[in-house]
Amino acid sequence: MSTADPTLDLLAYHAFPHLASALRARKDAILREWEKSVASTLPAADALTLRNLRDSVPLILEEVIEAFSSSHPVTTQALVEGSGLHGESRFQENYNIRELVVEYQLLRRVMIEQISEELNGELDETSNVALNMAVDAALQSGTVIFVENLQRQLKSATEIQSKYLSFLSHDLRNHLSQITLYIQILAMKLAKIPELADNVADLELVRSIILKTTAGMDRLLQSEQLRKGYFHLAMEVVDLNSLLSQAVRQVTPEAEMKGIELSIDVPEGAKVLSEEALLVPILQNLLGNAVKYSSGGRIEVTAHHNAREDSAWILSVSDQGPGIAPENLTHLFDAFQRADTYGKPGIGLGLSIASEATRLLGGKLEVDSVVGVGSTFRLLLPRQIPEDEVSDPGG
Repeated sequence: MSTADPTLDLLAYHAFPHLASALRARKDAILREWEKSVASTLPAADALTLRNLRDSVPLILEEVIEAFSSSHPVTTQALVEGSGLHGESRFQENYNIRELVVEYQLLRRVMIEQISEELNGELDETSNVALNMAVDAALQSGTVIFVENLQRQLKSATEIQSKYLSFLSHDLRNHLSQITLYIQILAMKLAKIPELADNVADLELVRSIILKTTAGMDRLLQSEQLRKGYFHLAMEVVDLNSLLSQAVRQVTPEAEMKGIELSIDVPEGAKVLSEEALLVPILQNLLGNAVKYSSGGRIEVTAHHNAREDSAWILSVSDQGPGIAPENLTHLFDAFQRADTYGKPGIGLGLSIASEATRLLGGKLEVDSVVGVGSTFRLLLPRQIPEDEVSDPGG
């Protein structure tokens, strides 16, 4: 029988009886010193954790002793398997990967100190390599099992999120479809009254936006295909003036009620090859959040070429709202994650949907925010069409 990892051959096929003897003599001391180090280094090391240490670590130390005592690979394999169980237990105890690695780093230091002292400092180079190899074997196995558990947990969470979004999108789509029907009927009735012509135009705009939103939902539901095979985007030339103007018009009533000034700065003839059905929900969520969390001031919507990349476009939404604390920026685009909401309702899906739609477009979503000053969200769209097919600014 051979070890799964050829780098462990020295430990697997050679015996180190002096290390086994020294470790056996110092096992209790190693455990005590390690417990002290863990308790002072790791915040997760509460009384329960230390009790679990006493349950699992002696087993690992015994397996290291066996590996040092024997030149048979089976003993090294037992060390690897036992350390895997340690990684499994740490995952169940809600450790993070850093804390697991620190545990083994502390173990390495304590073992070297104690064994070297037991051997009166006579730890030759080969023995030192074997000692470190034993810790590395335990660390590698424990970390691999920990990461595998973490991957399964993340996969399960992703599947749950995907199903929830699918059900939510399906439900919303049905309701929005009914709304568009009522809007269409109402517009037909109002069209017979000449003085209400502007109202009819507004209703048609709302209906158009809803249709684009439902189309975007349909596309988002297809994102799972990316994990399984080819995903085709229905790209089209999008007029950025029209797109941003419609997005701003949608939030204008709420902004006016809150005394928020809205401004648009988009170059004439600005166009991009993208998918409008995905751009719409991105802008809706960015503008919707800007208005929701602002109590006044100004919201600026801009579009300009990105100097950092070849003629890519950047669409920006800047507000003078309360801003976002630095510690909340890391998970800002995660589904169902809501930091300080300032009393505003929601379930934390808006920015997640915007982020997913951006990913499907091959773009990038960035944010800069200062508490008490405001936030700027930037949507970076890649250039995907020859210069002569899409108008440049002013073209």
